[in-house]
Amino acid sequence: MKTSSTKKKQDADSWALRYGEKHRLHRIREFPAGIASPKRVRIYSRSNHYVLQWWDRGTKRTLSERVEGDFVQAIIRAREVDEQLENFRSAGCGRRNLRHQELVQQFYENLRRRADAGEIDPKTVARYKSALNHYVSFVQQPHVSRSYQNVRHVDRNFVLDFTTYLNNLQISPNGHPHTPTKRIVKPQYVLDVARAMYRWASDPQREPLLPHGFQNPFSERRRVSTKAVPDMFGEPDITVSMAVDFLNACDTWQLPMFALYVFYGLQASEPCWLFRESIQDDWLKVTCDHELGYFTKGRRDKRLPLIEPLHELLTTHRSGEGILFQRRTVWEAKVTPPLAQASREDLRKEYAWRLDKERNLTARIRASIRDQMVLDAGGLNYDHIEHEFARLKAKLGWPVEATLKDFRHLFSTCMENAGMPEFYRKFLMGQSPGRAAIVGYTHLNQIRERYVEAVTKQMEPLVEALHKQMERFRGGV
Repeated sequence: MKTSSTKKKQDADSWALRYGEKHRLHRIREFPAGIASPKRVRIYSRSNHYVLQWWDRGTKRTLSERVEGDFVQAIIRAREVDEQLENFRSAGCGRRNLRHQELVQQFYENLRRRADAGEIDPKTVARYKSALNHYVSFVQQPHVSRSYQNVRHVDRNFVLDFTTYLNNLQISPNGHPHTPTKRIVKPQYVLDVARAMYRWASDPQREPLLPHGFQNPFSERRRVSTKAVPDMFGEPDITVSMAVDFLNACDTWQLPMFALYVFYGLQASEPCWLFRESIQDDWLKVTCDHELGYFTKGRRDKRLPLIEPLHELLTTHRSGEGILFQRRTVWEAKVTPPLAQASREDLRKEYAWRLDKERNLTARIRASIRDQMVLDAGGLNYDHIEHEFARLKAKLGWPVEATLKDFRHLFSTCMENAGMPEFYRKFLMGQSPGRAAIVGYTHLNQIRERYVEAVTKQMEPLVEALHKQMERFRGGV
């Protein structure tokens, strides 16, 4: 009786006798007169087609490619690959069976390395990862995984199906499983992240994951016809009268901080990084600090002219050194942080010392150490500010649309209505002035005069409200 191993051997021998010669690779070593053989590519004939093989330095493996047609087509393709190998590290063929999850993972690892190198913020990595989770959920659907088994199969129809999926997607606003789901607000952001991922995967300056000449199906950004352009003639969601009511509702701790949002349109987290040393000669300096690992959103320093009563409001009971705005519990002397009254220079040294204690530093760890150090110094973070804003918003009965960022809209609108030149307005808001030649010839040597003029024209009710609040606090009311 024949054993199973003997039967398998006989079957293999039978297959080799019938099909071995048909599928065997025969290397072509001799070429017609006048035709030189490729230097780095080997050409094989098999049955009714040709196979090219070469060692790819970029992928560090032997790659092969099937060529349908005659010997002339095989030589033409071999010359193309040979030229790529001669001039670059890779033939640019990418990975044949690259899965979607593998592409997402490699893109995420590249983002993480860029964050560790200081090119991008760790929060950007987290936002991209959250967006790509929707991409992974889409490709894991059975009907999608069957039609688009790997990344090479992605086409324009894939993009249209993905866009439809995002438009109908219901998600939890805060990520909690028991929160009622809502339709995703910005599906275009997810598409933009996917576009960036495919552009990165086909970048010829690095080892390409996608073949040379791959057309990014996400490259053409189409306007969403259902999205209406914002009404430029409408009032901001926070008007001047609403801001007056807001300042009148602030207590002693809230008033100085929110006054900066109203009168200067600060970015959401900028008050968290102000020090008492930031107030110099009637100016408030909002600056990047490389030694503390902090950069403003536009990576631009701002120098804001302080007017009365703002100067008095910020300097009263805030003399000396240390973080300008401390948490409510610290300001009320309910807790004493370990780094209380530490100056900016003290925190720089403390931050460097804490970094030296860590062996494997990543961008996320650096940010975590920095944020914890600010809390140890009695500082606050964006969540503290947002919580205080939400309390006042509920007290005043404001609509849901009104957010902390709308103070920035109000500030820009008031400056525009007062006739402030655009260059001055961009500087105060920390925006890029542009790259036109005129930028280099323009000097903002009247920033204080322009700002005072604009405040007098458009924000006088807010100044009066600030004066009244300060008088009320002085009287102990």
